[in-house]
Amino acid sequence: MRIPSAVGVLSGALWLPRGHCTVEDAYIEGVLHDGQDVPPDVDRVPQARGEDPEFMAAEAVRGALAAAGRATDELDVLAYAWTVRTGPELYSPPFRLAKSLSVGDCSVLGVLQACNGGAAALETAVTRMLTNDRVRLAAAVSSDTFEEFGARRWTEPTVMVGGDGAAAVVLCRGPGRLRLLSLASRGHTCAGILEAAQGLRGRLPGTEEKPEAPSETRLKESLHSAERFGACIRAVVDEALDDAGLRADDPGVTAVLLPRLATPFVEGFVLPALPEPLRPKAYVADPHTGHLGSGDALANIEFARRNVPLAAGRHLLVLNGGQGVTASCMVFAPGEG
Repeated sequence: MRIPSAVGVLSGALWLPRGHCTVEDAYIEGVLHDGQDVPPDVDRVPQARGEDPEFMAAEAVRGALAAAGRATDELDVLAYAWTVRTGPELYSPPFRLAKSLSVGDCSVLGVLQACNGGAAALETAVTRMLTNDRVRLAAAVSSDTFEEFGARRWTEPTVMVGGDGAAAVVLCRGPGRLRLLSLASRGHTCAGILEAAQGLRGRLPGTEEKPEAPSETRLKESLHSAERFGACIRAVVDEALDDAGLRADDPGVTAVLLPRLATPFVEGFVLPALPEPLRPKAYVADPHTGHLGSGDALANIEFARRNVPLAAGRHLLVLNGGQGVTASCMVFAPGEG
């Protein structure tokens, strides 16, 4: 999707709980076993201590709006993504968040696209801005907590370890601090990447059902899904670059921020899907957060705004993907200030 008029990132915020869940916790609880499981690069990830997802999301939105010098009642669109819900909810999470923020007259949307949810929420907000002149200010936010799983969040260390937290991005008309040039998304319907492993509910403490070892068929389905994940990544990168008027070997592309997945999966399926000139520029930003469920893309935009200075003629790619499978790629250029 080419962005025909200026839409920019005005600000962003990342909210992480103070608690942590460590590899040591997983060994002590018997989730990981010496010589059997290989933990990823980080030895701890943020863990909530009773904070619910809407509380975390509200804190992220407030932080982003404060950084932008804007008020909650100025929001025209609020797009909220999440991945995991295991308990009963009295009413829809987006409206729980809206009530917490007291956003007033605002179009509040819930976006469910698994771990690509944050990128999909941003795409939803951008599309509203491009098709409705009345939308002047929008926010995309994601929030997930794996607190209920405890140390069982480490059961897939070669793919991901879930970190708790929320990320938000405020979008404006005009270039903002990062101008969005293009956004591409692509999906393929197949078995989920993690279907060969335990289901999330099967990891809940106290679950009586013991997960069965994956069959050869399920393993093949999982491998097929991972391969299609790579194909989707390849497609969205090519499309986003083309829509931005760039080539993969353009020297102005300075960085490619990757989803916050574990190194074995990134090296096995994500990096090989990138055009060869982009691979040396690609990295996982802030791996200490762990995989933030639906929030990797928004957290990476917030990271880029603070840590990836872009001079005139320079560009940044933010790449994301999720179970299903889906993938998204965004191309940013420098904005104003």
